[in-house]
Amino acid sequence: MMIIRRVASLRQPLLRGVQVRCQGSAALNNEAPSKSTQPKPIHHMQSATIASTPRCDASAMALKRDSGDYYFEEHSAALVSAFNVYNDMQESEKRVTATARDMNLIEAALAVQDESYDKILILMRHGEAKHNVFERQYAQKHGSSFEQANEDENYPVDPMLTGKGCGTMLNVSNRTATFFNKETGLLPDLFVVSPLRRAIQSALISFPHDAPLTSLSGTPWVCHPACMEQANGNKSEFVSSPELLEETFPGINYELFNQSLMRGDVYNSNEKVPLFESKIDLMNRTDAFLEWIKERDERVVVVSSHATWLQSLCAFSLQYEDSDSKNLEMFKKGEMRSVGIKFS
Repeated sequence: MMIIRRVASLRQPLLRGVQVRCQGSAALNNEAPSKSTQPKPIHHMQSATIASTPRCDASAMALKRDSGDYYFEEHSAALVSAFNVYNDMQESEKRVTATARDMNLIEAALAVQDESYDKILILMRHGEAKHNVFERQYAQKHGSSFEQANEDENYPVDPMLTGKGCGTMLNVSNRTATFFNKETGLLPDLFVVSPLRRAIQSALISFPHDAPLTSLSGTPWVCHPACMEQANGNKSEFVSSPELLEETFPGINYELFNQSLMRGDVYNSNEKVPLFESKIDLMNRTDAFLEWIKERDERVVVVSSHATWLQSLCAFSLQYEDSDSKNLEMFKKGEMRSVGIKFS
């Protein structure tokens, strides 16, 4: 009951909406889109409501795509189970729904001119962070599990990126410089980042010309608490204070994060909630974020978050028109995808 009440509280003013997804394989290789990959209008797609949303099949989940994501199978299975229960819980409510379509970055640039899409979202997962290395080295040294590493007093709390992680995001910045500019017309209208430092750092490295305080465009940056899971006892998910974040990453709007802390929606706790219940909470967050973004005027939105959050958004909150889309696959570290969406 406590988890359900917390879930309900998140659907208040704090949150409301978004979508996105696509690896730009053709775009990243500077290829022109083929006839089969030309953007297709999605205004004709039927809206999906809770009552008509199909039950999720665990067998449809893709294999993990990053060897460091030891938690993929466990989290995916919990998400599938929670998906069906959450739908049953919410049958009496109408969720904000959006039909989504994968697109590469060339298609995303073309879609900016296409009125069939309400939003063009650029989703990205942070690069390798210091806790990833700590866990790997701890396992090699002690032959122990993640849970044991997490209990070590030296385990990184709200870690920053490693040198490798920074390098990965620098590679991403080369792509953003190529595709996000006046020539292509693909210009971000809004940046949304998770409160965790590795997600903020990844976005800043990836879009250096749009950094707050220094960018001439003045594109707003918002720290959104809905873009993360609860810590659930994991030290790497313990959020830093707004004061520390402002000192480290000035110019970002932390108002929503502050409000969330005051309400108790985001907290650092060693108490572990059952994984199934945490996924119920997670799906509420991605649903609420979709609702939030729907009410915003900005159309091209960059979102920097985490693997499990992105998986919930893409596999659960969005309704993909293409059965061959990558929405069930977990993001690799430093991966960027784009998606066009049409709200129902």
